[in-house]
Amino acid sequence: MERFDDILKNSLSSLENQEGNDYIDEEGLLVCGKCGAKKQRDVQFPGEERLFRMNILCKCEEEAERATEERRQFIQRIETLRRDGITDMAYLQCTFDKDDNRNPKVSEICRRYVESWDEMFKENIGILFYGGVGTGKSFMACCIANALIEKLVTVSVTNFPRLLNKLQSLGFSEDRQQFIDRLQRYKLLIIDDLGVERDTSYSVEQVFNVVDTRLRSGMPMIVTTNLSMEDLKDPPSLAHSRVYDRVLEMCPIRLKLVGVSRRLANAQMRRTKAKKLLGLE
Repeated sequence: MERFDDILKNSLSSLENQEGNDYIDEEGLLVCGKCGAKKQRDVQFPGEERLFRMNILCKCEEEAERATEERRQFIQRIETLRRDGITDMAYLQCTFDKDDNRNPKVSEICRRYVESWDEMFKENIGILFYGGVGTGKSFMACCIANALIEKLVTVSVTNFPRLLNKLQSLGFSEDRQQFIDRLQRYKLLIIDDLGVERDTSYSVEQVFNVVDTRLRSGMPMIVTTNLSMEDLKDPPSLAHSRVYDRVLEMCPIRLKLVGVSRRLANAQMRRTKAKKLLGLE
């Protein structure tokens, strides 16, 4: 009975990797018809006298395999960035291809921000999205996040209530500042819903710590808020003023989103569909 290693060695001479334009050279070796490199070579195994013909990758096959591996690693890095930086799975659904272009000027600016990211990062330029509830502020901010992650930029998307809950759970230990410091490992920090956090001196102080640390990091931040520009420029207290002044300093691009709440419109669509399905119309 033929040994397994003999079967393996003999199989090396197969021409299964031959393609239409390939040819056999004067040595009897298969040559790639595209790049002209050999697709076979003769090898001698230890303890064997005769040579065995082995299939090898030609240059174009090596490049194709390398490109496939690079793409696999690229996708893996993207998924790692998403899992590491995005705190709400709903944020992952926000991409430019799903933009209804309700605010075309805002959409165009957001796309240009991504295209000009290297300069935006170098100059520490952030964006403030403000406007009514449900007008698409979080959506546009997350479109930027997902587009930049596709470029392998480290991005974190979170919100102030989530940050405050985390900070409160850490109490007054050193871990609290370490948590804030860890946010600075991201080249872009996106914080949703400024102004919806609990309006207490503790909450405002923690928001200040987060914003001030980011300011001192020299890296950009994107903030969304339901507050008006008047609210931000004329805050109710000195403590709020310290926060809002820093946000406005870091976010020289201020984009107001207007229109009917998408949440209300979606709720109306679901209500209409439900009535139709249940025969209530």
